[in-house]
Amino acid sequence: MNPPLSLTGNYQLVVLGQEGNPKIIEYTIRLIASVQRAFDNLGVNQKKFLISFTSNDKNTDIDRRMPTVAVFFGLVPSPVLSDTDSKRLKTLLDDGILIIPIVENITNFSAMVTPEVAELNGCSLADCGNDFERLAARILEGFGLLREKRRLFISYRRVESSGVATQLYEALDAAGFDVFLDTQGVIRPGEPFQEILWHRLADTDVAVVLDTPDFLASRWTEEELARANTSNIQLLQILWPGQTEGATAAFSMFHPLSNSDFVGSNTLGLSAQLKDFEVSTIVDAVEGLRARAFGARHAFLVREFAIEARSEGMQVLTTLERNLILAASNGSRTLVMPAIGIPDAERYEWLGRLYQRDLDDGSNYAQPPILLYDQTGIRSRWLQHLEWLNDNIACARSLSITDAKKWLSKIKGPSAT
Repeated sequence: MNPPLSLTGNYQLVVLGQEGNPKIIEYTIRLIASVQRAFDNLGVNQKKFLISFTSNDKNTDIDRRMPTVAVFFGLVPSPVLSDTDSKRLKTLLDDGILIIPIVENITNFSAMVTPEVAELNGCSLADCGNDFERLAARILEGFGLLREKRRLFISYRRVESSGVATQLYEALDAAGFDVFLDTQGVIRPGEPFQEILWHRLADTDVAVVLDTPDFLASRWTEEELARANTSNIQLLQILWPGQTEGATAAFSMFHPLSNSDFVGSNTLGLSAQLKDFEVSTIVDAVEGLRARAFGARHAFLVREFAIEARSEGMQVLTTLERNLILAASNGSRTLVMPAIGIPDAERYEWLGRLYQRDLDDGSNYAQPPILLYDQTGIRSRWLQHLEWLNDNIACARSLSITDAKKWLSKIKGPSAT
């Protein structure tokens, strides 16, 4: 049996814009470097799997079977594309590929791009991050390497940092993140506050910790750190002046603040505010950490599942989309998707589409695909919902990592014993 197409191939980044423009050449170099760093943080070998296409690559054709994302830099009015870029743009539009238009000033958007691109939603250079971190994250989302739901959790001590917490909440929300902050009315009256808090923490990409002098004086903030460690969640730890890097969390990236980063002399309490540049820097740091955070949780699921599968005499192969092909000793195969966070209907749909694509390409699977997840912190009510889906939906099944060994023992081929 031939391997599924998804076991081989490359991610393709296409950069379009007026040929020879020196700014586009500079931005392209910086963008590709940022995407390469994001690949490295995610644990994907960018030298092996990432291909970039620019106007200079005239003799290289886009492989229309492979995951592709394009960026259009519109830096001059009524840009004229090279023949190569014009042909590539037509191919991308015909195939419905994600194209991200970037302009210097969004108010002049239509004048700075071609008529076909003007119909797409664009963004300004200022929204791409100081070193294209935000744009790189969107590209990875387009590749399917990062989920499009961009969830964050802010952990803080109200009495010390509620002002900065609200400020960061607003900035991150404006940058497209779905941010959990306990004062923003996300929990309805009568619902179990702590249970929902842990549920949301389990579904976060990065936890932003506001490490003020007495942050750990509260048992709740201390428990939030412990929960983050248990769930392999990466932390961006914002260190207040005088705070030092400590062993409070195993998966931390530290961002120290100085007194000069605040507006005025107040660094604590409701009135304390960070300067705009510092807030923007923190948003960029969150974007840069997302790929590393996603990669760490993905690696945990794959590692634990592979250990159990190999103990049952099975082989685990990794696809281009970072899904798994479970191969039993009798030759049967099963498609497994590691799901970071809480499984939902969109994950089922995405898995179903990948499964059907492989079937259309001639692959054979022994059973419906599996959505693999870590149940730590997920509400019991949601776990019951997943059990109901398993009993009533035939196209896919969810499987917690704690139940993997029992499930693998049931499906292994007779010759593996």
